[in-house]
This record gives sequence, C-alpha cells and structure tokens, in this order.
Amino acid sequence: MSEFLLEIGSGELPYKEVRELHSKIGSAILDFFKLNLRMGGELSVESYSTLRRIVIFSKNLPLKYPDREIEVIGPPLKIAYDHSSAPAVPLIQFMKKNNISDAKRIKIVKLEKGAYVACVKKIKGKSINMALAEFLPGMIKQLQFKKSMFWTSPDVRYPRPILWILALFDNNVVKFSLGDIRSGNISYLLRNCSFRSPSVKIKNIPYYFNKLKENGIILNNDDRKSFIKNMLAKTCGKANAVLMEYDDEFMDEITGMSECPYPVTGNFDHKFLSLPPELLSLVMRKHQRFFPLKDKHGGILPAFVGISNTAADDKNIYNNIKQGYSRVLTARLNDADFFYKDDLKKPVKYFIEKTKNILFYEGLGSYYEKVNRLSTVGMLIGELASFSEKELSEFKKASLLLKFDLASQIVHEFPEMQGIAGRIYAEKAGEDKTVSKAIEEHYFPLSRAGKKIMPSNNVSALCSISDRIDTVISFTLLNKLPDGESDPFAIRRAMIGIIELTMDKKYIFSLNSVFDFYFKNFFKKGEKILQGSGLLPKVFDYGFEKGFKKIAVENLPALHASFISFAKARFKNIMLGMGYKYDEIASVVDDILFDDIYTSFLKIDFISRYKMHEKMYELTFIYKRINNITANYSDINAFDLSKLALPEEKRLIRSFEAAKNKVQKATPPFDYVGFMEAYHKLVSPVNSFFDNVLVLTEDIPLRSSRIGLLNNILAELKKLCDFSKLSY
Repeated sequence: MSEFLLEIGSGELPYKEVRELHSKIGSAILDFFKLNLRMGGELSVESYSTLRRIVIFSKNLPLKYPDREIEVIGPPLKIAYDHSSAPAVPLIQFMKKNNISDAKRIKIVKLEKGAYVACVKKIKGKSINMALAEFLPGMIKQLQFKKSMFWTSPDVRYPRPILWILALFDNNVVKFSLGDIRSGNISYLLRNCSFRSPSVKIKNIPYYFNKLKENGIILNNDDRKSFIKNMLAKTCGKANAVLMEYDDEFMDEITGMSECPYPVTGNFDHKFLSLPPELLSLVMRKHQRFFPLKDKHGGILPAFVGISNTAADDKNIYNNIKQGYSRVLTARLNDADFFYKDDLKKPVKYFIEKTKNILFYEGLGSYYEKVNRLSTVGMLIGELASFSEKELSEFKKASLLLKFDLASQIVHEFPEMQGIAGRIYAEKAGEDKTVSKAIEEHYFPLSRAGKKIMPSNNVSALCSISDRIDTVISFTLLNKLPDGESDPFAIRRAMIGIIELTMDKKYIFSLNSVFDFYFKNFFKKGEKILQGSGLLPKVFDYGFEKGFKKIAVENLPALHASFISFAKARFKNIMLGMGYKYDEIASVVDDILFDDIYTSFLKIDFISRYKMHEKMYELTFIYKRINNITANYSDINAFDLSKLALPEEKRLIRSFEAAKNKVQKATPPFDYVGFMEAYHKLVSPVNSFFDNVLVLTEDIPLRSSRIGLLNNILAELKKLCDFSKLSY
C-alpha cells in the first residue's frame, strides 16, 4: 500500500487559521479518497499545522483507482431498431460513440420514462498520482477563509502567500501548479537556519517526518501546546515563580505562533512595578505575547517568559533573544508609564468633560449623553427590582463615572484597560470602593482564564444592565437590531448579558415598562431633563437627533415589538442551552407577553420539574378541553353572572374566584407550586361543567356568558403557563 504527503508552506498564518485550516484541507482530501476509492474504515487522513505549514498525511492507499463498470443509457427502445429488428441510426451512433462493434453487448433496461437500450462500459482505474494532480489545485482554490490574500494570480487565494508545495505519492512527486508555485519534493525548515540550508530535498515520506523531528518542529497542535505547558512549568520551577492566569485563547495563540517552541525568561526594570499589575500584565500578554510571572504570594515579578520559535540551546542565541525581548518590552512599558502618570495629573471632571467629544454612535449622541441616559433608566430598574436607598445612591454616583476613562490616554493606547483604568483612577481620586469597582465591573459578565466573571454586588450589576439596556433599546429605536449573522455593534451579546445578569442576581423588573419609560423620557422632542449631580450640569440633553425622534414616534409599536422579540429569542436560546425542553420554554414565552426575565426563568424551571406531576397533567387536560371549545370565540371575554344560574356554573365561578384571589395576593418571587395547587381546584368543577352544561347553546347571550367565563379561566391559567404548548 502507498502513502501520500502534502505540505503547503506559506508566510506566517494567523493563529486561528493554524487551528482550523488543516482540518478543512484534511476533510476535503478524505472525502475525495472516499468518493473515488470506495474504501472503508482502513482509510485515514491525518492533518497537522504550524504557523508556516499545513501538512496532510495518508497511508494504506492503492496505486490506482479500482477498475469499474458503469451502465451507459442509450436511445429509447422504440427508435433503437427498425422494422426488421436491425439496429437503427440512433443505436448505431450510440454504439460508435461507446466503441461497441457487437450488437449483442446491447441490453434493454426499463426506466421510469419507459424502455431504453444500454451498454455496460468498463473504466480502467486511473493512477492516484494523476488524480491527485488534477484534484489538489482546484480544492485549494475553493477553500474559504475569514481573510485571504492573492499575489501573482487573482484566482489563487490563501491567508498568506504560498511559498512552496511539497506533494509526494508513493515517494514520487505529484506534479501540479498553483499560480506560479509548482509542487515538488522540496521543503523548508526553520527560518533561523535557512541562510545555511535554504531548502531540504525530501527523499521519502519517513525522511520528511524525521527531518522535522530533528529540527524540533512539532506538527501536532495538541502536542505542541502540551510541550509549551510542560516547558513553562519547568521554567517557573527554576525561577521559583508562578505563571499569572491566562485563558485558553491566549495559549492557543501562542501555540499557533510557533512550530519549534522554546521558553526564554526575560526581565524588566523594577521601576515599572509602580504601574498597576493589570497594566503590566496586559502589556506583556496582549502586546508582546509574554507570560507574566508572579511570586508565590501573588505579587507580580519584574520577569516574564516568552516563547521563541527557535531552539535556543546555544547560550549566545538565548541571550540575544532574551535581550531582544527585554528591549521591546521596555519600550512598551515606557509608553505605558508615561500615559499612566500623565493621566493621574488630571482630575476625573476633566475626563468627563472630554467624553462630550467621543461619539457613541451617530444619532445616539456622545458617551457623555449615553451615561446620562443609562443613569436615569438604571434608577427605574433599581426601583422596580427593590434596591435599597443606599444602593440607588451609590448607583447614581457610579453610573455617571462609567465611561470617563474612555477619554484617558491609557485607554486610548491600551483599549483593553477600559473599566480597569476607570476603577484605578477613581480610587486615586478618593471615590468609594463600591463606586470604583462598579466602573470596572459594569463590563461584566466576561470570561477570564476560562471562567465567567459576574459583577460582585448589586451596584455593579445594575450599572452593567443599564449600560446594556441603553445600547439595545437605542439601536432598536434606530431600527438597527441584527437580523442575520452580522452583529457589528455586539447587540446580541449585550442582550445576553442583560439576561445572564438578571438571572444571576434574581432581579425582577418589566422590560416593557423600561422600554416605555425610555421612549417617554428620552424622545420627547426638544425636552430637557433636570439632573442634580455634582459632576454634571443641571440641564443636559440625551443626544438624540430631531429627525430620529420623529421616525421613532411613528414606528413605536413595531419597534417595541421588535425589542421584545429580540429579547425573547436570546432568552429562549439561553434556556435551551441550560437543558430545558422546547415545549417547556414555549409554554412560558410563546404567545404570552414576555416581560420579566427572572420570573419567566422561574416558571420554566418549575414546569421542567413538575410537568409530569399528576396535577399539572390534569390542568393541561382541562386547559386543552376549554381551548378546544373556545378557540373560535377568543374575542369574548365578558360574562353575565345573572345568566349563569346552574349549580355547575355557580360552583365553577366560586372555584375560579377563589383561585384568582389566591394568586393575586401572591408577591414575587412567586410560589408556583402554590399556583398549581390553587389552579388544580378548578379541575373538578371544569369537568363537571362540561359533563352537565351545553356551552354552545342556541341562546346567544347565555352562550356568550359561558364562553366568556371559560376564556377568563384560560387567561388565569396562562399566568402559570400556556398548557396547550406542553407535550406529553
């Protein structure tokens, strides 16, 4: 059996392509082999990648395709022969085309359209080397990339320019061209030694893998990542240090940026330890791709570990790399030190004033105006969610400081410091810790080192929700909610954050009330809102343009509906992700006014746990029984008590009123088991009513009263859920 090796060498690939591209190419080649070789489980294709090469390897391949027979359909039988049963012209032409001299090789086949003549044609198996030469160029050209480049040939696109192609089958070159690159048996190893050995001639496939191993190139991404982790652990052990936490994305990036990883420990000046640890860590990780080190007590050290893409066993090479790493880091830290210290010379009010000149979005005003909106709407949410006076006071102060750091030099230079810089500067200015912390935590929830981080207190959580609510509703009123895959303003993420925070903190508030409040307070044409803040003028505008206000008023009902629909869709996806079933979710949010996130979650959770309970099953039965009768009379909601005089009617009314009163007296968070118990007392009266009372009587006023009563019972039961959506 034969082996196949393909190596596509290129400029340094983005790490995300290193992670994904090899599997795309490997899958395409595997599908090609399966289609043409018709082989089973013994066929396998291995794919690997580094920043400079994509490698595909397959073994146990035959030298050529198997010979096969195909059935070729000819003309219809009725025109294939003449009246003497001799081949007619259409059949003669068919035989010539397929090189058939003996009419005995012609057979008759029955198809859906009738009888046809046909022949069996033998196709000799093609050499797999030739087949690959025909297939590979087209396959590479058809690959899809997030971002691609073209150089000499516009029809050849790749994430980085292709520099060489190594293609061997059975140790012979698979000859093809891709743009101006011709495949061959040449490969390139590490760039640091390329001036001594510009290329390596690959004698055979085992030689190729041995050569890579000799040069320290690790093809497998997982193996390379494990190697880096092990080397980092050894390096930290020698330095008596600990790595600062990092997330999987950072490790994937480092893994994708090297093919011969080697750890290099460097140092920087102690004077930079006066910078905030978050800033030091950011400069090292995000901008230089270094691993910051800390001591065993958690204090950051003036040291780091960089991953070099070359084996630095030679002491001179190691020292050169170390000095280079330290030199570029020092330059970056000098910048950070200057911007940080220069920012500290200015008061917070200076930065707040500067936010007037930072546009949030055209039509939505500046960040100064956004802060004013979210501060006002946050007070409403806090009141609806029963925040204490102290928490509301702290929120009011914190909310007006949330975006001031966007005007700072440190955030302009290092955008990832937004929120963190605000917290640090507020603390330096003497602000309360709760207020300072809220400035950073209003960007939560977010993921750090693979963990989801939530705001630590109610003030921070309310700041986060208010900021996101302002974003989502603002873009709703601009009619710019995402409706496809594209979401350039991260509106979906903002809505998901609102839902996650609301559920995590168990807040109960009305989305519909917030939307109505938002529109009425921020879209009254020409109106100014008074605000008593020590940091802001007493009169300010909320940043919306007049034309936009007019459009929003005209389309308010549709925009309101789109906001609720958008929130509902995100909520349903989150519930499905948590493992709740579709019918359980639909019974709470479909065809029912979606309003309160946490209450909806509690209902779904209750239904999931109690759906199979006998009482829920019986409630579902009577709900569907009522719904079947009243489906065509949903507009009738009133009933006349004086007309409902039968014992079954009176009993049903008493039971309905009792259940309704008990539920009305309940306060959030609601006891849905208690709701179920209260509503279950309707089961017997409803069944008795249907067994003894004719609902659709000829007496129209009486019929309307009976239907009106039943529709009121349906509406009451919907306070728990829409039982018609539940599946059993």
